[in-house]
Amino acid sequence: MKIIKIVLSVITILFAALGLLRVLSFDIANPVMLTALAAFLLLQSIEYQKDRKKADFILTIAAALFVLAVVVYNVFLA
Repeated sequence: MKIIKIVLSVITILFAALGLLRVLSFDIANPVMLTALAAFLLLQSIEYQKDRKKADFILTIAAALFVLAVVVYNVFLA
């Protein structure tokens, strides 16, 4: 799971940089970056649940769901 989290972190940082430097269009870079961030947060929340850290689990799950809602809104509704 650690390797997957590292890969998701690199994808998030890479697409954020590509979007900021205007190498890729914002319409392409932003959803990919946010989806990788949401997946990372979901993996982090699973680790918190295994460690029995209930408050951290709830906060990261809420953050992941919010980020996914933003992606869905931006891609499909806006």
